[in-house]
Amino acid sequence: MKLLIFGNPLDNRDVLTTFFKSKLVVVDETTDIEEALDLTRFYEYDAVVLRVTDTRPAEIELIRRLRLAGLRCPIMAVAHLLSEATRLRILEAGVDDLIVSAISHEEIFLRVQNQVRRSRGFQSSSLAVGNVEINMNAKKIFVSQTEIGLTKKEYQIVEILALRKGCVLSKEAILDHLYGGLDEPNPKIIDVFICKIRKKLLAAGADDLIQTNWGRGYMIVDRRESELRPTRTAPAQNIMPAPRERSAAG
Repeated sequence: MKLLIFGNPLDNRDVLTTFFKSKLVVVDETTDIEEALDLTRFYEYDAVVLRVTDTRPAEIELIRRLRLAGLRCPIMAVAHLLSEATRLRILEAGVDDLIVSAISHEEIFLRVQNQVRRSRGFQSSSLAVGNVEINMNAKKIFVSQTEIGLTKKEYQIVEILALRKGCVLSKEAILDHLYGGLDEPNPKIIDVFICKIRKKLLAAGADDLIQTNWGRGYMIVDRRESELRPTRTAPAQNIMPAPRERSAAG
């Protein structure tokens, strides 16, 4: 996943960004509204997370402006304590979830992840594509309940593509979701990653999920889903037989 986190830390114990990164999440951070708007225009985020308090109205203004700009990914707000008036203003502004007094960073992470998963059309706690299960909680991939040994980067690539099933992602977009613009290697490294992933999945009996779109990038396709989808046939036409010609004797 790739998240944009807006706002200053809520207190000295706020290690939300560090915790998300420990869960293989790429994070961009800003405290400036205009920069946040620019970032959402130029980069695709899986969710936007805002730190909110009763004394900082900028977060509410940002929610409204993001919605007016047409941002479609989940927007979530996190707070320690909030008055009822502030809670109502945040919800009215269009936030997807408001998390107040969460017990742990793990709870925040899971709630954000669940919003991301549902926004991409996956209702189960895992991403199921063909006979492959991507467990986002454990950060592991299974084929017929057998775990596949992928590196962290390989897992991230499968998760990124699975969340955008049916959509082509360029190598540059995949790199951005892996490295967040920091020390990015040559885009050709994505070809190497994809090759290794395919070999591991196919060796385990997985469906051939990753499709190459030459000149554009890669995408995951659920071939079983395509096969189960009923084919549309043209309706039969009611064609009346042509009348026989009468003979001269008739």
